Amino acid sequence: MKLRKRIVPAALALSVLSAGLVTVGEQLNADAASNKAVVAAENEQVAKITNIKSLNTMTLQITFNQPLAAADIDLNHLDAIKKHFTFNGDLEIVNVPRLMTGSKRTYIVPTTFQEDDFIYTLSYKEQRNKVFDGTDEKVYVRNVEQVTNDTFTLESFQEDGVVDYANIIEAYRASRGDLAFSLDRHNRDASGKRFDVISSLRDRYVTVKTSEGEEFVANYVPFTQAADGRQAPQFRLPAGKVLKPGVTYRVYAQWAEIDVKSFVANEIAPLSLQSVKAMDEKSFELQLRNDPQSDLLAGRSVALKGSDGSTLQAQYRYSSRKGAIGIFDLTNGGTLKTNVSYTVTPLNNWATATNLVLQGK
Repeated sequence: MKLRKRIVPAALALSVLSAGLVTVGEQLNADAASNKAVVAAENEQVAKITNIKSLNTMTLQITFNQPLAAADIDLNHLDAIKKHFTFNGDLEIVNVPRLMTGSKRTYIVPTTFQEDDFIYTLSYKEQRNKVFDGTDEKVYVRNVEQVTNDTFTLESFQEDGVVDYANIIEAYRASRGDLAFSLDRHNRDASGKRFDVISSLRDRYVTVKTSEGEEFVANYVPFTQAADGRQAPQFRLPAGKVLKPGVTYRVYAQWAEIDVKSFVANEIAPLSLQSVKAMDEKSFELQLRNDPQSDLLAGRSVALKGSDGSTLQAQYRYSSRKGAIGIFDLTNGGTLKTNVSYTVTPLNNWATATNLVLQGK
């Protein structure tokens, strides 16, 4: 009897233990299956590249299997988005992907300069590499034109088969009005005309050589590449440099084939400031004497000297010009003080101002 009593509890314990192991095993299997399902779902949500095409040395046209998430095209997340695109050959993107008008999943993606016939690989969000051929093909630009004593433009035309990307992307379609249109997958418009695309000129530059033997770099002025209905991005000389009247300037660009690349500098009078009016403690409107008919305020700054001895600086708010009036914002956390008057002076002599006073509010 004692032996049987010992055997029964032992058998019962073994049965309970076995049942527990089965239950734990089933739970582990269920958890593993659940984790696989979650990973599969996450992978399904990540867009995958289906096609890559080099349009020119600074522009890729990339098609995904689905639209990119809003966070993956948000300019505020540019640094993070750059890390999503992993290239070989030191290539990288310079601005966020922009969805082409009329498409659901094809994007214009600006890059640093590609090399001709170099075999590039691209991994998007650590997925399998896609391969494409690099190109050194440049965008056709018809001419250069001086617009101020330190700034010139590179102008291209749609009649030459060149379009600025601002006119063919969904993000800007509403603001472009009649200038907006769409291209098919072969970059042809509704009439069948093929276009090359000028992508974002963020951080781009050109090299300038003078008839006096001088050479320097002129940098792109942000938000000017498709302003005022023209494809005429502005490029500005280094601070303190000016275009000397009578001197010939020749412009070269790694990204542009410039047809008429030389111009002789003329004496161009600086803009003239007429009045200034505070909008709030951080911003004010600055009015020119005449409408420049072009966004010549882009990239400009002014200094403010307060009647209390304080000093401030303000910078033009890009694309804010309406006729002869542009908005300037104080920099470095500065604020206008109530009952303090400020004398406004243009920095780097881009404009003239006589007794121009801003009253704080």
